[in-house]
Amino acid sequence: MAPMLVEGAVSIARLHGEACWHCGAVTRSLTAAGEIVLADGPDREWSIVTCGCDPIPVQRTGEMR
Repeated sequence: MAPMLVEGAVSIARLHGEACWHCGAVTRSLTAAGEIVLADGPDREWSIVTCGCDPIPVQRTGEMR
């Protein structure tokens, strides 16, 4: 599967796989969820994780935090 392109603000914890990509949870068990590429960042793929939550699609805007 090709990495998902993401625009906007993303926390560094989510980019480093230390928090659920969808909800930001850090105390739950996390599993691999794929890879993303930031639209306004360097040309790099980031491995992301999820806690298994059922995410609601969110459009992210702004800069990386």
